[in-house]
Amino acid sequence: MNRRDFIKTASKTTAGLLLSGTINSSANANYNKSDQDMDDFDKYDFIMPRVKFSPYIRPGWGQAPDQWNVRPGGDKNLLKRLSSVIRCKTKPIPNVMSDAIEPSLGTEDQFNAVVTFDNKDKINKYPFVFMTDENEFRFNQNQKDNLRDYVKRGGFLFMEDCVIQQAGDLFFRSAYDLLEDVFGIGSVKTIPRDHEIFHNIYDLGDVGLPYMQGQPHGARGIFIKDRLAILLSSHDIHCGWCDNICRYFGPVKYEQALQMGINIIMYALTH
Repeated sequence: MNRRDFIKTASKTTAGLLLSGTINSSANANYNKSDQDMDDFDKYDFIMPRVKFSPYIRPGWGQAPDQWNVRPGGDKNLLKRLSSVIRCKTKPIPNVMSDAIEPSLGTEDQFNAVVTFDNKDKINKYPFVFMTDENEFRFNQNQKDNLRDYVKRGGFLFMEDCVIQQAGDLFFRSAYDLLEDVFGIGSVKTIPRDHEIFHNIYDLGDVGLPYMQGQPHGARGIFIKDRLAILLSSHDIHCGWCDNICRYFGPVKYEQALQMGINIIMYALTH
C-alpha cells in the first residue's frame, strides 16, 4: 500500500471514530508502547507543520515584514479549536501567549513542526503542511520535484498569502507561477463553492473562502485527478485565526476563519 492509500484509509477511519466520539486520541491505539518508544505520530492525532523557505528579494526592493514564521499564535488558536470540535489530540504550540498577534515572528520552537521542501523524507511524513508569507519567493528544481512528489503521494499543502490590507500579493503570484510551472499551464483551478471543502464540517457555501484582507482572488487550487491537493488563498485566513480577541476582523470573521481552517484540515485528512 502506498502512502497515498495509507493516509486515505487510516485518516478516514480515525476521523470517523473521532467524529463519533468513540476515541479521544491515537495514543490510545498505542497502549503497548512505552512512553519512551512513542514519537509524535503516536502521541497526537494531528500535527500542523509550517513550511520554512527563503524569500526572493529583487534588487532595490525591501523585504516585507511577514515571513514564513509569522504569528504562530494563529496556528495555536486553530489547533485548539480543532481539538475541541473534532475531539482529537493535537500537538501543542509551545511558548506562545494567548494574544495570538504576538509574537509577530516565531522561532522554530514556537511551532509544533517545521519542514522544508529540501527534505522530502521529513515532509512526506506529514499529510498536511501550511505555508504562508508576504514576500515573493522561488523554488529551485529540487524543491519543485519534492513538491510534486509530496502531493502526488497524497500530501495536502495549504498556501496562504499573508498580505496586509490592500498591499501587493507577491506570495500569491509567486505561488501561482510555481504551481503552473510544476503541474502545467492551466493547472491552477478556481474552486467552486459547491466543493466539499466548504461543506464537510461547517457549511460555508454562502461564504465561500472567508475574506479577511488582501487581494480577493478567491479559492484556487491544484487537483490530482478529483482530489484537491493544494489550496491557494490570498484572503489572509491565517490572520483571521490570530484575531482571538476580535480586534481587527470581529467575531463573525474570526469564527469563519477557524471554521474554514477546520474544513481544510478535515478535507485533507479524509481524501
